[in-house]
Amino acid sequence: MPGQKLYPRATVRKIVKAHSNCNVSKNADVMMFLDYMLFMQTLIKEAAIEAKQGGERGITARSVRKVTADALAKFRG
Repeated sequence: MPGQKLYPRATVRKIVKAHSNCNVSKNADVMMFLDYMLFMQTLIKEAAIEAKQGGERGITARSVRKVTADALAKFRG
């Protein structure tokens, strides 16, 4: 799927600028998006492990809530 966009770059840049009151450098929005995707992947993997250990069939909101604090701690900079 060449040429297909994963996210709207202009929108991400506007959101970041509005929240931080700073300009975003050339590829900073790409790095933020990749970091977000890595966080979501980690969150889902850990929630799946938690759900399996809890005897659940699939990932539930409860299993995601249980692992959210640990996943956020890993990604704090």
